[in-house]
Amino acid sequence: MKGKKILLVEDELLIARHIEQMVKNLGYQVEEVVESGERAIQLAGEKSPDLVLMDIRLKGQLDGIEAAARIWKQHSIPIVYLTAYADEDTLIKATLAEPFGYLIKPFDEKELLVAIELAFYKHQVETENKEKRRWLNAILSSITDGVISTDRAGIINFINPVAEKLLGKSSEAAVGQPLEKIFLVQEGSVGRTLGLNLESLSSGFSNEQDFYLLRGEDRLPVELRSSLIRDEAGGLAGLVLVFRDITQRKLQEERLNYLAIHDALTNLPNRLLFNDRLRIGLEQARRKNLMLGVIMLDLDFFKVINDTYGHSFGDLVLIEAGKILKQLTRKTDTVARFGGDEFTVLLGELQTAETGLQIAERIVQAFNLPMTVDNRKMVITASLGLAFFPDHGQEPEELLKQADLALYAAKDAGRNRVHLYSEKI
Repeated sequence: MKGKKILLVEDELLIARHIEQMVKNLGYQVEEVVESGERAIQLAGEKSPDLVLMDIRLKGQLDGIEAAARIWKQHSIPIVYLTAYADEDTLIKATLAEPFGYLIKPFDEKELLVAIELAFYKHQVETENKEKRRWLNAILSSITDGVISTDRAGIINFINPVAEKLLGKSSEAAVGQPLEKIFLVQEGSVGRTLGLNLESLSSGFSNEQDFYLLRGEDRLPVELRSSLIRDEAGGLAGLVLVFRDITQRKLQEERLNYLAIHDALTNLPNRLLFNDRLRIGLEQARRKNLMLGVIMLDLDFFKVINDTYGHSFGDLVLIEAGKILKQLTRKTDTVARFGGDEFTVLLGELQTAETGLQIAERIVQAFNLPMTVDNRKMVITASLGLAFFPDHGQEPEELLKQADLALYAAKDAGRNRVHLYSEKI
């Protein structure tokens, strides 16, 4: 690295001239020779030398160690100390100022060359490492996932801004703390609470598990990924934990699960959920020796409504019909939309068939009252078919079939009525 500029700080004139000549003989440029730490700090800022050869004992208020520390802090210029003293106290004090080299006077050109070249090399490596760290920190700070890293003991040594936000803790509060103390999670929605650590993340940890990050009283669903860091010998040197907030994903999953068993228009259970509840209701009815009723319902002349007022208006009629059915049934009953203008009602745990018939009659009467749809009042009647367990069927499919046959009988009889299934239909 010949041609580099060197600032020489030495308060003994003869020694300074001797060292200056050696520096020139080695092919470097001597920017200037000064004898005080104050002047060295000033010229470091003005001349920006590539290296400073700094005597430890100097004239003036600042010694070489303090002057070197300020130069390094303000300008990041590497320092090589020159001293005639090799006592332990001086060496310790000099080391604290992070020198790039240390020469004991007197020294020859070869020793000086080695010290200067090593200082340049160390400075270059440190500069490159700092640049890489800056790039890495910039990358980790800009990604949308939370990132935490630990050392081999599981102590946090880095946390990016996203992780700070998700944890609700600053970097100052987290760095230096054990991971399991800072990162508390719950396994699943009702699982155990644990602090993640090197042991749990290196054995038995599954990315497929549901985790909820605990933040005081709050629980945040998170997706976790971890990578173990190995040293050159293959030993565990730490880990990197990456996590993200998946609240929106969970909400979408819940919505999709809901829509899988509910009608999107009326929010009533759909055919799938109704059949499942009918199956469970039959099991309970058998166990408790009770009756169970199934109602099939169609809105009368619904096609005319769609053709006259449009399908959007027809959708509003279906929503209102669903509300009426919900109001007229019990909490133990299930109202479902099977499709089109067809609804079903599961009447569970009936003591007598008369109770089911009364509910069905109330539904017919309710649909004879005007309903208000989009600020328009109108009467839309309904036809109902009713079948009972155990009298009319033992299995879900059989009961639905008998209720459907009874519905068509109600339509054939003039609509706007309830018809009980019988074998004569």
